[in-house]
Amino acid sequence: MKEETALPLPAARCLNKEQAAEYLGIGVTLLVELGVPFIKLGRRCVYDKLDLDAWLDDYKSREQGRAGKEKTLWPVKPESTGDKTLVSGGLTPSYQTANAYAKALGLKTEKQPKRISRS
Repeated sequence: MKEETALPLPAARCLNKEQAAEYLGIGVTLLVELGVPFIKLGRRCVYDKLDLDAWLDDYKSREQGRAGKEKTLWPVKPESTGDKTLVSGGLTPSYQTANAYAKALGLKTEKQPKRISRS
């Protein structure tokens, strides 16, 4: 009789926690801390390889955005600042550093008349 050779099984698409951590090259604790997406199958949590790949791509793009944050200015909503960004305390900046900082950020720096307090 002729021997039948069994076809190899395809690679598993869903991984347990330990396998998913190994797939990403990290520890199980970090896998949980990072909030990597998983699927509940009954009482088991499994990690889909496709989800792991998509999550890793998204995570990489977020981390690259962080590294380049020096190049990106935070958006300022004019309605929340009254079209001006003031130094903390809400008073008009009265020192040169604040004016230089505002100029570097491209903010309007207006000369305000000095207030004269009457006692």
